[in-house]
Formats: sequence, structure tokens, C-alpha cells
Amino acid sequence: MTGDERVRELRRAERAWQRLRVETDGFRDRRITAMMRVRNEVEFLEPAVRSIAPLVDEIVIVDNASSDGSADVIAALARRFRKRIVTHRYGHTIGRVGAETWTLAENGQRSPRLSSRFYNWCLARCAGPYVLKWDGDMVALDPLARALAAWRRSERQVLVMHGINVHADRRHAIAARSADREALLGRLAVPGLPRWATSLTFDYPEPRLFPKLLARYTTRIRWTQELASPFLASPLRARAVQTIDAPAYLHLKFCKRDPVATYTPDLGRVIVENVAVGPRLSRAQAATLRRWGLGPATRGRNA
Repeated sequence: MTGDERVRELRRAERAWQRLRVETDGFRDRRITAMMRVRNEVEFLEPAVRSIAPLVDEIVIVDNASSDGSADVIAALARRFRKRIVTHRYGHTIGRVGAETWTLAENGQRSPRLSSRFYNWCLARCAGPYVLKWDGDMVALDPLARALAAWRRSERQVLVMHGINVHADRRHAIAARSADREALLGRLAVPGLPRWATSLTFDYPEPRLFPKLLARYTTRIRWTQELASPFLASPLRARAVQTIDAPAYLHLKFCKRDPVATYTPDLGRVIVENVAVGPRLSRAQAATLRRWGLGPATRGRNA
């Protein structure tokens, strides 16, 4: 990058910062919309929503043509939290992560089946100035509540967080059999593998809370969507981004009947075959599972 390019980048970053300051009344407007994209998440959708509801101002739930009863759970939740939950439906089946998304991205950015198009459609329906990307198989842990309280008192704009991937036995996290990324990539049709797939115990730290202003999802990396925001770029990152060190949520993906339904078969096979039993959940994490009726003896409310 030349000196002139660096100056222009810094000016763009400063304009973004000042614009957000104005639109959020000096960063005092810290309203958060939880954005949930749901497709066949009936197993853990209720605790996922209920665990996050006290921490946010709005929950936008977009049902992506679910066929497993998720729509009924969403309707019941919308009645229970009628002042907080907004629901939508998106009728196009989203291309699976991996070769399907790669093909859609290579053929242009206009397909409604492209995950980035879907995510941006959902993003446009969020009313708050800040968006929390939340999944239908995630249950909030106490560190998230504490981090959000501290974030609301600060001028930080982005929260980077990770979760712990719970093993199907509900007593342990998962772990990876192999950390050989190149060997795993060699088994795939396209070179796309989640960064957490070689460790598996934790999700890779991700900017899940971010300003809606100037945010968009792209398929720059082809095989999946990725968040783009000026508040993640180097000129702003140091003063905009805060990281939660402890796991912020329990990710129950690998407790589902089909944990890799959103992945293409080759990618799903590589991930599932790499799963092993990992470290035991902490007392607090196990207690959170029990609080939501998801402990080892129950197999989930709707499982």
C-alpha cells in the first residue's frame, strides 16, 4: 500500500467512525438486534432464543423453509416475546457450505441461494444499530452477559467471541483427531475448511456483534460467507474491537441428529470423521445445560 492509499484508508475509517458516532448519539444508543437464520433447528431453537432474549433489544428470526417443526417453535416464541421478536420467512434453499456455495459464487452474486445474499437480506431487517449474529443451536453462557454489560459502557464497536462445541454425550466438548489441515483439505472438492476444524473444541473467534452501519456479507473466500466491515479493518480495529476471552456460548451443533446438514457431503464427512471426545465441560457449562433441560439424561426438549 502506498502512502497516499494509506492516507485515503485512514480518512475513510475516520468518516465511518464519526458517522457511527452521530447515528448512535455519541455511542449511547447501544440497542442490539439478535439476527437468527433458522433452517431445521427445532432441537435447540427454544433454549437458543430464550438464553439470548434478556441480553438484546430485538430478535429477528428468519425461517429458511424449515420442514422439521421449527416454524411452530418460532410462532410460539413470537407469542411469548411478542414485543421483542420479529419473524420473517425466506423461501429460497441456501447453497450448502463448500462446493455448492463455491459454484454459486463463481457463477455470479445474484443467486438468492447464495448465503451472502441471504445474510444481507436478514441484516436489512434488523432495526438496531448493532447486530448480534446468533444461531439456533447456541446457548448463551454467563461470560457473554458480563461482556455485553462492559461493552455497553464502552466505545468499543465489535465483540469477537467464540463458543465451546459440546459433544453429543453432553458431558464433554469435542476434540479433533487430526490437526493436519493440508491432509483434510486434500479430501475436499474445493479448498474450503473452517478454521476450527483442526481443533474442534472451540469455534474460531468471530466478530458476532458488530455495527449494522456499512456491514455486509461477501463470498470473497468463495466456499462460505464472510463479514466485511470498516470497523474490522486495520485503521479502526485497535479501538473498535473487543474480544471475549472465555467461551461466550455453548454450541450444540454436534448434539444434533445431523450436525453437518448445512455442509456439502465431502466437507461434512471430513468434519464428522475428525470428531473425538474432548475435555470435560466445566461445572458452569454443565450447569447451563441443566438449566435449559439439555443435560445428559434429557437429550434435549425436542430431540
